[in-house]
Amino acid sequence: MDELELLKKNWKKQEDVLPKLTYQQIYQMILKKSSSIVRWIFIISILEFLLWASLDVVFRLNGMHAKLQKGSIESFGTITTVVYYSILIYFIVRFYLNYKKIETTDSAKVLMNNILKTRKTVRHYIWVNIGFFAFIMMATVGYIIFFTDEFQSQALGNQPPVWLIVVSTLLITLVFVVLIALFYRVIYGIFTRRLQRNYKALEKIDL
Repeated sequence: MDELELLKKNWKKQEDVLPKLTYQQIYQMILKKSSSIVRWIFIISILEFLLWASLDVVFRLNGMHAKLQKGSIESFGTITTVVYYSILIYFIVRFYLNYKKIETTDSAKVLMNNILKTRKTVRHYIWVNIGFFAFIMMATVGYIIFFTDEFQSQALGNQPPVWLIVVSTLLITLVFVVLIALFYRVIYGIFTRRLQRNYKALEKIDL
């Protein structure tokens, strides 16, 4: 049993052995824990942004980016990169705003509402990231097959069948989507479950 549950039971039962806690003391403890959780969500989103930015820099410095970004695919790659970083920055700002709202909350009902909003933002963040990754994988392959001069100009005998490319891409995309979903479930799932526990605790003390 964690500290919050122990103190909450003490407040409910008002046992003589333990110090009596008021509604406000319980609320402030839940507020502090919730604020800390959302702050960590915000920090992890920044670290994730820095991770992808660092990998992008390494990718460019070692020459792999120059090899792939040839011809007409270069503009497509630039657009998708800008869109993805824009998405990350948008959610980082949302996480920060959620953190500030929770930090300055002054009532249990408002805190409960802010916790729900934060959990919803996290869910949107996860699904948008997974969906965007799947879209990029399929769009990139489709763009290379149908719109790049490099692929179209190859001799027909040197090209693998289009169906094989599509099926392979689908399988690879599925594997990566599962791995990314598991990663987000472990990292962000820990914090959202803790927020859910805090929400339930607020429901009980706000009766």
